[in-house]
Amino acid sequence: MDEDDQAPARQEALHWLAILNDVDTSEDDRRAWAAWLAQGETQQRAWANATMLWSRLDALAPERGPGVIAPPIANDPGPRRLSRRQWMGTAAAAVTGIVAGGGYVATHPEFFADYRTGIDTSRTIALADGSTVELARSTALSVSWSPRMRHMTLHAGQALFDARYDPHRPFLVTAGGAVMRTDAALFDVNHLTDSTLVTAIRDEVTVTPPVGGIRLAASQQVRCANGSAAGPTTVDPAFVLAWRDNRLVADGMPLADFVTELSRYRRGRILIMDPRLKALPVTAAVSVTDPDAAIATIAASLRLRVRHYTPWLVTLSPIS
Repeated sequence: MDEDDQAPARQEALHWLAILNDVDTSEDDRRAWAAWLAQGETQQRAWANATMLWSRLDALAPERGPGVIAPPIANDPGPRRLSRRQWMGTAAAAVTGIVAGGGYVATHPEFFADYRTGIDTSRTIALADGSTVELARSTALSVSWSPRMRHMTLHAGQALFDARYDPHRPFLVTAGGAVMRTDAALFDVNHLTDSTLVTAIRDEVTVTPPVGGIRLAASQQVRCANGSAAGPTTVDPAFVLAWRDNRLVADGMPLADFVTELSRYRRGRILIMDPRLKALPVTAAVSVTDPDAAIATIAASLRLRVRHYTPWLVTLSPIS
């Protein structure tokens, strides 16, 4: 088939990937995706190529108030588990024989998390012990409860954990290669592409690695990456928690981290084309209600070129 003839199918495949990556996807959306995929070999090939591209982009780059959903009780089986089974059934039927598509879903565990938020909503979860978790946008969390341990897994995104004291069960959070442990504390965990930022807001949190852990006091932050940790450093909690007010505040933040965080507020990918740009320090305070405007602002301040190839793919590169 001529390359130009495949272009519409490629655009459609990227569109469906963006839709399916959003927790706000409806059952009608999933049925429409499955129907599109079943149209023929052209759509299946486009889907396979798009999922491989999407995964490569993963490797290369990455308001409180009315937006908060009334908190459900965690650790209680409910409609979310049924919804995941329905999703898996639909996806399995649609991608039978399409290895790349199935491989993408299999390597993204956040698809099957207990709790997810989309690009438009945050969410507060009430845990069975009285603890709470506030999920930022585009965040995925799983909860494991036992008589001996309270264990959360942050698959993606950012969350504020308010752990209540329990003398019999420590409160653990796993995110990337980092493990946070506390008896009772308020702390923020930001799961970035290549690292995890942990910030103690109130009381103390122990973070591993390294072996033995680093104990964070209030207003201290540590960055965990590649089996090691950098810090602790003193930070302003208001900057860290700006996401709760629909703002992104950076004080010397690496561009790669800034892009990862901003990507949580729009569909698709923002890709940094030159790896040397990833460490550029960003100092800014932007509203996330218009992510594309924020991209343009940061690009102008850093003298970067912005290209919008589709509504779902934006690139940043040096101005030659």
